[in-house]
Amino acid sequence: MPKVSVIIPTHNRAELLEKAVQSILDQTFTDFELLVCDDASTDNTPEVIKGFKDERILYTRYEANRGVIEVRNNAITKSRGEYIAFLDDDDEWLPTKLEKQVALLDGSPDKLGAVYTGSYSIDMKLGKVMIMFTPSCRGNILKDLLKGNFIKTSSIVIKKLCFEKLGLFDPEFGYAEDFDMWIRIAE
Repeated sequence: MPKVSVIIPTHNRAELLEKAVQSILDQTFTDFELLVCDDASTDNTPEVIKGFKDERILYTRYEANRGVIEVRNNAITKSRGEYIAFLDDDDEWLPTKLEKQVALLDGSPDKLGAVYTGSYSIDMKLGKVMIMFTPSCRGNILKDLLKGNFIKTSSIVIKKLCFEKLGLFDPEFGYAEDFDMWIRIAE
């Protein structure tokens, strides 16, 4: 059983997906499974994934578009890891991301449900960092979260136990399902 299940939902972004997947395979922490969930792409996504020769990659392709919430929820249900991490198909991770977050979660009290990181927003055409987010909220962050969502989905690693206790992402929210989940975990 892998320690971490990494979930990438994707739809028609094969050129970006390749970099996202490679950033996971380049992690210094290697005890993971990677669930690539193709939400009915019509581009060359299947060929991109076939180009990776790594047994940790589990590829699922949906014939009809289901939307990111359903795709993530299905992947969480199928995942085998103790921890769940998400990576959007247009994002990339720095090489030590999982190593650092797993170490924090492994050494944490039971009441800690998740660990998030900072992030960079980069203009790929200019090759320039446009926004740098550094986390300032630690510990019980519920009051801070109620002021607004500052957690990027691609930055968080969550104990799977949280989903087992709190349920999956709520499809009724449409676009703020992640914010709802972070609040439920913080509570």
